[in-house]
Order: sequence, then structure tokens, then C-alpha cells
Amino acid sequence: MKKSVSKEKFKKSAYSAAALGLCVTALLAFWMSNRNNNLALPEETETVGFDTVETKKEEEAVNTPVTDVPDERYTASPVTEAEMPAQSVYFAMPMDSGVSREYSNGEIVKNSTTDDWRTHDGVDFSGVAGDAVKAINSGTVTAVRQDALWGTVVTVDHGNGIIAEYRGLADAGAAQPGDTVDTNGKVGVLGEIPVEKNDGAHLHLEIYKDGKLVSPSDYIGKTVEQ
Repeated sequence: MKKSVSKEKFKKSAYSAAALGLCVTALLAFWMSNRNNNLALPEETETVGFDTVETKKEEEAVNTPVTDVPDERYTASPVTEAEMPAQSVYFAMPMDSGVSREYSNGEIVKNSTTDDWRTHDGVDFSGVAGDAVKAINSGTVTAVRQDALWGTVVTVDHGNGIIAEYRGLADAGAAQPGDTVDTNGKVGVLGEIPVEKNDGAHLHLEIYKDGKLVSPSDYIGKTVEQ
């Protein structure tokens, strides 16, 4: 009976020792695993392809300003007004009829209405009262006046220093100051010109370039560089 009890105690002690040994072994294995993982992964590194790049050093390189580098970019000088390329502008005919009287270019000619000699400072286009008068180019109406010698006169600024006066229009139907006109747009209709009454209804067109009287024939029906 005593031998059986001793055997049982011995078995229990052996089992307890074996269990304790297994626990110690498991703890050692867990500790070794964590230690190896910590050694295998260095901090703040990343692998790109076959190269290992230190992220911290790369960020420092990117954020470091570069100095003492010459600026070799080409900087164009501003273009002055004199260097601007010329623009080609077409000036249309103001009426469908042809020129009935030319610009005299400062020479005096006989006026059949006043029976005297004077310069003819524009070109005339014959027609009948009510015929449409068209703008030779786009522009803005700057003035409209009633003239005792020339009838209704409409002044249009066509830009680039070109001012045109359309003389001999009727009061009714004429463009008004501030109106904008397009090329071939309506400026008004023919009326009469008291100082050239014997020539019948016609348009008397005068053109000024930079304030100086010029021949309309150098512009109308032509493409002119401005």
C-alpha cells in the first residue's frame, strides 16, 4: 500500500516538472522570435528594387535649397510700339458706284456750283437721294453735324489714326455719335451737298491720317499696312 502511494507521488512530480519545462521552452522561443524580428527591421528604411534608401536622408536632400546656380533662362525684351509688326487692313468702297470726281491733292479745280476755283479735298461717288452709304472699315461714330455747305456730315474714327468724314448725307437715317459700325455697315443715306449741288446727289468722302488730309484713293478698295 505504501509503495503505490509513493509511485503516484512520483508520477505527479514528473508531470509537473515536464509541464514547467515546456512553459520555459515556449517562453524562450517567444523571446528569441521577437528579438530576431527587431534585429531584422532597421528603423526608417525602405527598399526600392535592389537598393535600400534611407528615407530620412532622402527627405533632407529634397528639402535642401540649391544655391549658386546661374539662371540661364532666356528673357525676351518687351516689344516697343515701333517694333510691332504691321497690320494689313482692307478698306471697302463706300458706295457701289464708281468715283465721279477725284481728290485734287492740293491743286485748285473749277467748282461748277460756286463758279470759282478751289481745292477738292475728297473723292465723290455719284448716286441718287436715298442710296445707302457704307463704312469703309469698322469704327466708331465720333460726331454728326449739319453743315450749310456739305449737308449732314458723319465723322467715323476707323482706328490706327484713320478718320473719315462722310459728307452729303440726309439727316434722317444717319448714324449717331457713339454708334459702332462694321466694314460695309450703314453710315447713312445720300441727301444733298449745297456747295456741289450742280453735281447732283453724291457722297463726298474725306480721309485724314494722323490729322493730315490724304487721298481716299490710297485707301478705299485696297489693303493697306498700318
